[in-house]
Amino acid sequence: MPAYSALESIMPVAMSNLPPNRTVRPPMFAGELYPSDALTLQAQVDAAISHANRDPEKPLIPYVRTLLVPHGHYKHVLPILAEGYRHIESARYELIVFVAPTVDKFDRLVISGYGYFGTPLGNIELSDYVRNELCDEDDDFFISELGLPKGSSIEVQLPLLQRTIGKHHALRIVPLLIGNQTIDLCNEAATALSEILTSKSALVIAMNNFHLSTENTPLVEEFMAGMREHDYGALIRMAVMHGEKLGTGLGAWAIAARVSHSLGARNFHLLTQQSNAETKQHFISACYTHH
Repeated sequence: MPAYSALESIMPVAMSNLPPNRTVRPPMFAGELYPSDALTLQAQVDAAISHANRDPEKPLIPYVRTLLVPHGHYKHVLPILAEGYRHIESARYELIVFVAPTVDKFDRLVISGYGYFGTPLGNIELSDYVRNELCDEDDDFFISELGLPKGSSIEVQLPLLQRTIGKHHALRIVPLLIGNQTIDLCNEAATALSEILTSKSALVIAMNNFHLSTENTPLVEEFMAGMREHDYGALIRMAVMHGEKLGTGLGAWAIAARVSHSLGARNFHLLTQQSNAETKQHFISACYTHH
């Protein structure tokens, strides 16, 4: 097993003088990718959700089991995120599992050891039970802060959770980060999540941004066809073959497709998509449902 001492913090400094499971990871990208002022953030998210709900030709989709969403600065992705999160506003889940790519690359599946993730809107509890269950399930899962300092993909999702499900019910999350999105790690993650979530009322949220280019256009269409058909083999081959030249989280979305199929959520809905010339990325919001 390689050494990760240059990147990995087993016990963050902020945790050292606090009781176990009561430690809060403060928001690291507030004021950079989304507003740091709570009232401004709440108003911005609420307005985006409200705007997404205005189209009478886009009714709410019930029984969402998996959300497929982009990540990035709110000025680019918030409308796309809102098109996904609006469908879960009245839902209730005992657990929400994030499957996210990382900036730093390493051969591990990691889950933060913090007790809570903070945003300007408050703190969200991490499920210590499921975190330990996953780490006991497979040797490739580690409780670690590896990948978190640079990773914003999960953090930008949290305010939308707080202003949808979180308005009515308590939130409990598991933030799973995938280092190198290899076949082995993706297989391990998909298998473990499929087994552990079978008996739980859980929502899976997976993040990915496609890179915008002429040569990528047919590849994006091919990848999304694989998502629609739950073709995990084709998806994971594309993730390995094209990697980050095509998208930031191809492996994360492939895992989500396989887990959704295992959990019986086999109806695919493409909610919205948009190309952004400024970021040179293609953003997609989609979901899997039971009906």
